[in-house]
Amino acid sequence: MSIREDDHLHLSFHGDLKDLLHRRYRQDAVLHYRLSRSASIKDILEAVGIPHTEIGSIYKGALQLAFNYLPLPGDRLQIYGVTAGPAAAEPSALRPRAPTDFRFLVDINIARLAGLLRMAGFDTVSVQDLPKSYSKRDIVRESSTSGRILLSRDRELLKHREVAFGRLVRTQDPAAQLIEIVDFYDLRSRLAPFSRCLKCNGLLAPVSKETVVHRLEPLTKRYYHSFRQCGSCSSIYWRGSHHERMLQLLKPILTADNY
Repeated sequence: MSIREDDHLHLSFHGDLKDLLHRRYRQDAVLHYRLSRSASIKDILEAVGIPHTEIGSIYKGALQLAFNYLPLPGDRLQIYGVTAGPAAAEPSALRPRAPTDFRFLVDINIARLAGLLRMAGFDTVSVQDLPKSYSKRDIVRESSTSGRILLSRDRELLKHREVAFGRLVRTQDPAAQLIEIVDFYDLRSRLAPFSRCLKCNGLLAPVSKETVVHRLEPLTKRYYHSFRQCGSCSSIYWRGSHHERMLQLLKPILTADNY
């Protein structure tokens, strides 16, 4: 059966967006979507599998569209992914409000990434830090009100309208996820390794040994002399044997300036 121009929307996807489509929509170069009801382009794109957080721009010819555009029968639209780099968090026709710097809210399905981002020095809240009673809508609201970029592997969570800036994390291994996020947002120049508390995300500051010596184990007192303390939860950090293991986790994203 031929595709009739008068009842279909014709969508062309660029970059890796086609890989995010539901499997049944991936076979053809152009997706011919039957317009059986009035729906926004945001709703249509999410119906075929792509969270709106992954869409960077939508064009009808030379005209750039917003998410609330109501497609017309016969429309031919070009769909592009979010441009990697700092532009990924800048205002655009689809997202007029910018996030508050590169600050993250990490979903529970990639919880280990939160610790790695903190280790790298990024302001990161984990969903595990939020009240256990929080629903998906509460998580979305937290992301929106705090201005944090929501990171998740849950497509349905990222489809919530209130999520302006988010990222559907592609990789599964936590170390690979860290590289993915740092490279996607071009954050290598912003790294500040071991500057944040791994427990609460607070900032660390140097503290004299005399100030914390009463809290140290005997061997720590004996062999270590340089310490940092969290300004929020008072946790104490020093460069013990664990430091080298953490450094190896960060090594793929570190530059000479970060060592």
